[in-house]
Amino acid sequence: MNAFFVSSVAALVAASAASAGFTGFTADRVVLSNGNIQYKVFANFDAVGLPAGQSWVFLNAYSHATVTGTMNAVHQDFFTADGEVGTWQAGSSVSAADRDFDSWVTASGLATSSGWGTALDPGFTNGGTVGDVNNGAGWYDATPGTANTVTGGRMLMMQIVRTAANDTLYTANLSLTFKISGTSTPIQPGAAQYSIGPVPAPGAVALAGLAGLAGRRRR
Repeated sequence: MNAFFVSSVAALVAASAASAGFTGFTADRVVLSNGNIQYKVFANFDAVGLPAGQSWVFLNAYSHATVTGTMNAVHQDFFTADGEVGTWQAGSSVSAADRDFDSWVTASGLATSSGWGTALDPGFTNGGTVGDVNNGAGWYDATPGTANTVTGGRMLMMQIVRTAANDTLYTANLSLTFKISGTSTPIQPGAAQYSIGPVPAPGAVALAGLAGLAGRRRR
């Protein structure tokens, strides 16, 4: 798998409003056998503030909000409602073999509707039967279990599949809550941006900067 860190460290730090534990979002990028592009978006955690032997428990994601671009998500479950195709429910109406080619959200790190369930909150348009995740949407763990815990590492939050032709830069804000396992400690919030799509190579960025400088000199 080709690790694809979708935001610079500076951008993640600037966008984050997290307490100890949550450190931001990253994504992995893979070209699928059919030519489509798959992005797995992860929430990253460290062990700061975590008692020995305990884990962070993911509770919910909320207030999804597009910053720039269009998500251009592709679905394989072909759920049609009001002229829209696809559902963001993980594992819904799609075979295990097709899950890598489908777009879905998860509150357990799993792409299945059995075991640990992922529920979509009322912010999802038409109950989640939309092509792209709409502004204000969120999801949560309806049946809490061990799969939604992490110590220092990352947990899968969503998978976005796009066609190669529509693999343009897309950035969104996403908030979440989590807590320490097995305790009554207060729920902790976190927020950051995630991005998918091509990132210019360092050489291209440098050339663009030189072109801009040359333009200013001519003026």
